Amino acid sequence: MKVLKIIIGITVLVIALSFGYLAMLPSTYSIERSVTIEAPKALIMEHLANFSEWENWSPWKAKDPKAKYTYEGEDGVLGSKMSWITSFPADNKNQIGEGGMILTELTKSTATFELWFLKPREMTSKNGFELTTDGNKTIVGWHDSGELSFFARPAGKAKDERVGPDFENGLAALKTHIEKHAESIEIEYVIEEVNVESVYYYSLTDTVSREEITSATKTMLTGLMEFAANNTIEVSGAPFTMYNSWAGKTTKIECGIPVTDNTIEGKEGITAGSYYAGNALKTTHLGGYKTSEKSHSSIGDYVEIHGKMIIGNPWEVYIAGPMNEPDTSKWITEIYYPIQ
Repeated sequence: MKVLKIIIGITVLVIALSFGYLAMLPSTYSIERSVTIEAPKALIMEHLANFSEWENWSPWKAKDPKAKYTYEGEDGVLGSKMSWITSFPADNKNQIGEGGMILTELTKSTATFELWFLKPREMTSKNGFELTTDGNKTIVGWHDSGELSFFARPAGKAKDERVGPDFENGLAALKTHIEKHAESIEIEYVIEEVNVESVYYYSLTDTVSREEITSATKTMLTGLMEFAANNTIEVSGAPFTMYNSWAGKTTKIECGIPVTDNTIEGKEGITAGSYYAGNALKTTHLGGYKTSEKSHSSIGDYVEIHGKMIIGNPWEVYIAGPMNEPDTSKWITEIYYPIQ
């Protein structure tokens, strides 16, 4: 009986010490890793807030490329959701379990998600990214935090050792993907930041469909050139078109010719004006207009990558086009977007 009491006493003491040890351990865990990327916040955030972009850099996509993913909601909008089911058995080191995450907070500098797992064990956490500008670079911090049940507290430190390398691999892949993407855009199209001066002009305006833009432009520019010739007005540069608005399948375009003086009153819809003076982004499109959309998109990509802000409508200047060159392969169009 005395031995039994001793055993019971030791057992109680061990249990008490164990509970005391557990009580001293942190009740929460936190994992944090960071990387510096040569790209602006806007471009990086696009790859973080949009779940469709995660396949380009996610460390868990690399671990389990055959995992089944399900997406719900509009990409990059609060409430959008991504769920997954691993393709590996529970004892495989590359299995990524069964779970999901939902976008709960989004600003220019932060993206926060609610993360949960159903397998291999149920758990929830708060996951997210914080972006900090450092000159022309951005520091991307990735964090995950959550509560630990009383008996799971010893696993808190091991969680950082287990998940931390995944964060490091994911951030390295994100850096490679974004910097390569930014470089390819600038190589394909030369985008310049220029300062443009205000120019006097005469113009005609019309609302046309996308298919009618070329023919309508030619008709309006022909009428403007005839007006200038009939009134002995000196044309001072290449003709242009300003895209003032889009409404469904139609656009309101304003075609003009720059002149040294526009004091003569216009006729039959011809008006006098002067266009934007200030900073602008410029690229040059070579060839016919059917592929010019890519040139316009390149400026949009540049704006995103370099954190610029467009403050007005774009315009095109026809250095060589249907008015003076029959061969479409020799057409040269300068494209401008006003920026701050």
